[in-house]
Amino acid sequence: MLLLLGACDKDDSSKTPLEQLPALTSVGANTAGCLVNGEALLPKGAGTNKLFCQYNDQNDFSVAISEKINDQIRTVNVASLNQKLEVNKVYQLKECGDDSKYGEYIIIYPDFNHVDYGTNSTITGELKITNHNIDKATISGTFWFDAVNKSGDKIQVREGRFDMEY
Repeated sequence: MLLLLGACDKDDSSKTPLEQLPALTSVGANTAGCLVNGEALLPKGAGTNKLFCQYNDQNDFSVAISEKINDQIRTVNVASLNQKLEVNKVYQLKECGDDSKYGEYIIIYPDFNHVDYGTNSTITGELKITNHNIDKATISGTFWFDAVNKSGDKIQVREGRFDMEY
């Protein structure tokens, strides 16, 4: 009997990093996640700011996923500035600036020091909006990018997905 009960326990640690990510949905489920250097990054432990999405005036978009582990906060942010996004169009993530689309990864340490990684003109990625319902204020999509810090260290963000209300 004890063996049978143990077989029914759900063990999330046995899931692969990809299996830990939320499903690709388009219903405004308020879910998001991605792989950073092959490890799942999910919105957890970072207070109320662990998952954030905005699409101001159908012009400025951003989605941020934050995870706090051992007093260290890791955040992935994807943004598009000054452009209406179209469904099924692929946008290049490059340098941050006016009228730009970019990706960034930030590690914040307990002493508030941080390391910032970002896309640029040669280290890039992609954002694709897969669903947008203006009436319900929901937006869904996928993303991936490579990013570099000021020391030249690179990270890879893969399998990014979001299904958010804004």
